[in-house]
Amino acid sequence: MAIFHMSFSNISAGKGRSAIASAAYRSGEKLFDDQEGRHYFYARSVMPESFILTPKNAPAWASDREKLWNEVERKDRRANSRYAKEFNVALPVELSEDEQKELLTKYVQENFVDQGMVADVAIHRDHQDNPHAHVMLTNRPFNPDGTWGIKSKKQYILDENGNKMYTGTSKYPKSRKILMVDWDKKEKITEWRHNWAASVNQALEQKSIPDRISEKSFVEQGIADTPMQHEGINSKRHERKAFNQQVKNYRKSKAGYKNMQEKVVNRGHLDSLSKHFSFNEKKVVKELSHELKTYISLESLDDKRRMLFNWKNSTLIKHAVGEDVTKQLL
Repeated sequence: MAIFHMSFSNISAGKGRSAIASAAYRSGEKLFDDQEGRHYFYARSVMPESFILTPKNAPAWASDREKLWNEVERKDRRANSRYAKEFNVALPVELSEDEQKELLTKYVQENFVDQGMVADVAIHRDHQDNPHAHVMLTNRPFNPDGTWGIKSKKQYILDENGNKMYTGTSKYPKSRKILMVDWDKKEKITEWRHNWAASVNQALEQKSIPDRISEKSFVEQGIADTPMQHEGINSKRHERKAFNQQVKNYRKSKAGYKNMQEKVVNRGHLDSLSKHFSFNEKKVVKELSHELKTYISLESLDDKRRMLFNWKNSTLIKHAVGEDVTKQLL
């Protein structure tokens, strides 16, 4: 059944995140961080399918993942810089892998790349029931000559005579921040979510699949039902870890119980037999047990008694006839 899942987040220096590390993790590639002087690499059992889409004004190096995100971090050096915007989206399982890639590529091209962003796409298929994609997007536009543009500019607030305005005794004039692009507006995220739902529904309709998805909540759709939270690979991993721990605890408890049962039974048999032992015999059995570094169970008790009898006889013979004669007799 097709589901709608699309979440946006920022990869920023203020949260201690790295654009290079993020790209390496999502793509499965080994990338070198110029500023830190180290490589980032995260081994994966299933290699993601990754590619980069660039706008018309982007330079050639923007198609190189390692160079792209190193240039981003080199340009945005502030402690609270936002390196990239990212969204995670669930791909419809009703489509084939090629159809999923075609759908995603067309959507990313029309909604982000054509607007001036570089899109670093990584499709993850670690589990066949959870195909999804991570898309990292640049926050800064390119100038017509391929250089980095500006995200925003400062505009001074002027009075009716065209003079700068001040607040009270402040020496700094009033100003406002003018965004050069509208990529950070809440309305854009709403638009992007709607466009993804429309794209998926169109693809499903072309294949005569009745399922449909919507970016709207159940309340907005007038559906009296409880929404379910998307269960990605991380939640499944936690479930498997918890289940494996339960199995491990059960086996450990069962083995401990069985071992305790065996000890109780063997101890009971030994106590029953040792009732007929003299004090010295009990002492010898105890010392023998320590010397052999083993627990004398019911199964081995007869063997140990024979060993003890033979050693006892051997000792008596040695004292009676001497060690040399004993060796000859043996």
